[in-house]
Amino acid sequence: MSDFFVLGGGGHARVLIHALKRLGHDVHGYTALSDGGECVPTPYLGTDDAFEQLRESLPSCAALGIGKIGVQTPRLDLLDRLQSLGFRVPVVLAPGAICHEGVQTGDGTVVLDGAVVVIGSRLGRACIVNTNATVDHDCVLGDDVHIAPGATLSGGVEVGDHCMIGTGANLIQMVRICADCMIGAGATVVSDISMPGIYVGTPARRIA
Repeated sequence: MSDFFVLGGGGHARVLIHALKRLGHDVHGYTALSDGGECVPTPYLGTDDAFEQLRESLPSCAALGIGKIGVQTPRLDLLDRLQSLGFRVPVVLAPGAICHEGVQTGDGTVVLDGAVVVIGSRLGRACIVNTNATVDHDCVLGDDVHIAPGATLSGGVEVGDHCMIGTGANLIQMVRICADCMIGAGATVVSDISMPGIYVGTPARRIA
């Protein structure tokens, strides 16, 4: 078991703290833009820059509790900063997640309760596979990809860097999604997407 601190004080951070504790890890505290008070079940350590100021007194392991609801987020930049300072940012597999043997996962990636990641898949750095999402066999996720709760990726899907796949979205087998795309909640992607943008509906169409 390891000692951790968590970056972020919102809902995603609270879920991650809960998962780490259930895995038997000690969570010493969290950094965030402001103190979340009693809503966050671990001490507030300071702003998001506290890990640089308090480097010597913090645990050696960090977890990315900054959520992702859009395309561009600070998750990768924070991961790089942490690692440059010598912190480890390991993969976190929640106790209720299923991740098949041989699945490749990049640093800082989180797979939460009820999520399933199937054999042959590769997940990049700083990804989130959220509650009850399914990543079927031989899928490839780039860096900083969020598969939101209940989304389904069929076999052989490829998703580029920084994408957001919305709640309950469905990607049929073998489709390719380019980087910097947001797939809206409940959308169904039935063909390759080669232009960054926001896609909604069934079949998914670009609206911005």
